[in-house]
Amino acid sequence: MSLYETQKLLNEYLLFHYGTSSELNPFGFIKESHLHFPERTVHENLDVAKSFKRALDLGCSVGRSAFELSSFCEDVLAIDNSRIFIENAETLRRNSTLKYHIHTEGNELIETFAKVPKSSEPKKIRFQVGDAMNLSDDIGQFDVIHAANLICRLPEPKKLLNRFPHLLNTGGVLIITTPCTWLGEFTKPDYWPEGSTLDWLKDSLSPQLLLKEVKDMPFVILEHHRKYQYSLAQATIWSKE
Repeated sequence: MSLYETQKLLNEYLLFHYGTSSELNPFGFIKESHLHFPERTVHENLDVAKSFKRALDLGCSVGRSAFELSSFCEDVLAIDNSRIFIENAETLRRNSTLKYHIHTEGNELIETFAKVPKSSEPKKIRFQVGDAMNLSDDIGQFDVIHAANLICRLPEPKKLLNRFPHLLNTGGVLIITTPCTWLGEFTKPDYWPEGSTLDWLKDSLSPQLLLKEVKDMPFVILEHHRKYQYSLAQATIWSKE
């Protein structure tokens, strides 16, 4: 079974996407600005005062960024390879709340609930199980493409990078974030960047897309109350002129 089909990862990612500040930071030592990564990747990298027609959220996980996109996009297609992630995102979309558990330590769990963000418009979202490297030919084009912490989890990431310029409408925005954690269990070393991930992205996407901004975005995934994954994603924002 894939790691991303397990109940353990489902609970961790529901917390990562929907946890309150106190749930994500029970001892209070993490900066508030390092929490709520799936919200920040949307709101810190897009002009949310604008409205967009179509948005594509690739590697959407359990869906928080898709809900954020729905507040200013007319249609949001959210795709992930994990069936359990998509099933739970869709349950949340339909029911507005979803029960899950936070691991404190040992066998101790706390029951809590994910809630649809108040500003979102769930009816605009379609959650779908799919392979980011093999998207359907008739998927169309998008005004926003959001791919957070996805590329270093794909077996052949260049397949997706080669597709991005064709998926993006003229005037559209592409957001890529990655912690550059290249692991053989997900991507064979033959498919890793030869140099830096940033240079590899530039070589892959230019000149079809214009690199507008590069920034660092910290994020924290809580495994249990005393164990955290503290990472620094590199965000690149691209446009199609």
